[in-house]
Amino acid sequence: MPDLVTMGELMVQFNAVTRGPLRNVSLFEKHAAGAEGNVAIGATRLGVSSGVITRVGDDEFGRFLLATLRAENVETSHVTIDGNSPTGIYFVQRGYPIPERSSSIYYRDNSAASKLSSADVDEAYIRSAKVFHITGITPALSDSAKEATILAIKCAKQCQVLVSLDTNIRLKLWTEKNARSTLLPLCKIADIVFTSSPDSKIILSEDDPKRIAEVLHGRGVRTVVVKLGGKGAFASSKGATATQPMIRTPVEDPTGAGDSFAAAFLATQLKGWALQRSLRAAAATASLVATVRGDYESIPDIGNLETLMDAEQGKTEYLR
Repeated sequence: MPDLVTMGELMVQFNAVTRGPLRNVSLFEKHAAGAEGNVAIGATRLGVSSGVITRVGDDEFGRFLLATLRAENVETSHVTIDGNSPTGIYFVQRGYPIPERSSSIYYRDNSAASKLSSADVDEAYIRSAKVFHITGITPALSDSAKEATILAIKCAKQCQVLVSLDTNIRLKLWTEKNARSTLLPLCKIADIVFTSSPDSKIILSEDDPKRIAEVLHGRGVRTVVVKLGGKGAFASSKGATATQPMIRTPVEDPTGAGDSFAAAFLATQLKGWALQRSLRAAAATASLVATVRGDYESIPDIGNLETLMDAEQGKTEYLR
């Protein structure tokens, strides 16, 4: 059984080959994508077994996603093929209107993953894991997906499985009010919370990293990680704190960087790394992912991650 189990929507991404408004783009690349799938793939690449609970359409895109998971050694026994709903897709517009930033245009209404429900939650499967990871995207997909999210988290807690929550608010899916009313109670249950200043402003009315950590620790969260964009990241756990500046790299497409950040942090924590080292590993992984188009393609294995971390500290000058 996998060490890390996650639940959410996998999608097919069409990433613009050229920068600028999509009306001027003629060529797109096809990629497997989706926050929870990215975390699962990142975990396996970094030496932690993972599995996904999701639904995909009985279509070519669903088959592509399933094949990608299997190729990346992600356990797929709880991927349901839905013959009545399509696999969701989205398009990535790069470098417009903000240089080095990307925006996404989704076509996911009534997708197979939006039909996730309590029936998809297998307590025994979740119980077998060390960490159950979820994002704020999944409960925003539909009422049934929200019910499944809450049930899965409660199952994990009852089974003494660590619950990891990435708030990951997508205002294209729900309002700030609905995001707050759903995610605030989940933050009280989670053991590990990944968030950002904008998300925490919505959920907690706080945007200072130290204050965010203080509030969440007061609600019972063991480990708090605040992603600060260009300013890096902050983490607090068991009385220790860590800060990590952003690792500068050429940016091709930052889509998926936050998911890879979470994957690297969780995987290295499961390996017993210290808080500061895990935070640096997460930042290094995210920096690599932003250098190419796609969500997960440049997530490194553990050897290449350590090579990058050594290089970033000046311990490795070049590769032969």
